Amino acid sequence: MKIKVQAWLSYVVILLPMVYGIWNYRALPNLMATHFGGSDLHPDGFMTKPVAVFGLPLLMIAIQLFSVTMTHLNAKHKGAAPRFERVVIWIVPLIAVVTYTMTIAYNLGHLVDIWRISISMVGVVFIAMGNYLPTVSATAYQRMHRGFNLHPEAWQYWKYRFAYLLVGSGVLLLLSILTVPMVSAVIIGVVVVAMLTMSLIGLIRAR
Repeated sequence: MKIKVQAWLSYVVILLPMVYGIWNYRALPNLMATHFGGSDLHPDGFMTKPVAVFGLPLLMIAIQLFSVTMTHLNAKHKGAAPRFERVVIWIVPLIAVVTYTMTIAYNLGHLVDIWRISISMVGVVFIAMGNYLPTVSATAYQRMHRGFNLHPEAWQYWKYRFAYLLVGSGVLLLLSILTVPMVSAVIIGVVVVAMLTMSLIGLIRAR
């Protein structure tokens, strides 16, 4: 399926969960919990019902429009990496569907394990990105990062290590839902530090 078709389909996917919200509109509270924080992920952010039911999908549409536009411009002017671009296109729809459905269900009074659902979603995104990162060629990478003179052999070396890190951390995150939230937080923290460290080392060696 062409990227343009997938992009248009992604907008439809983002809007589909609105059917769930509209169907249960009368049963939803007038003030809905839409953000959760703290170690126990208790509600700490709220929106009025119309804004939550109709506004959240529109916000995700705007974010997806920006993401798709930037991906298209990047591919047009700096070189394409089609398989990786397909993964990027579907990240926002995945987040939109999961978070919207989870929000509606929670406000209807259903038992929703926000931590496990959220961490599972992050883990799946990591695995997907890590799986497709090796499909980005050195030429495409250099076009996307002009001025960054990374030799093809070096990119061949680093892209697989980034891929292993993402896939491995994604698997660990999925396993961490069997433990406690702190374990997931530590894994994400380690991944962020590792990514920054690897990027810095790659930048230094590229120069």
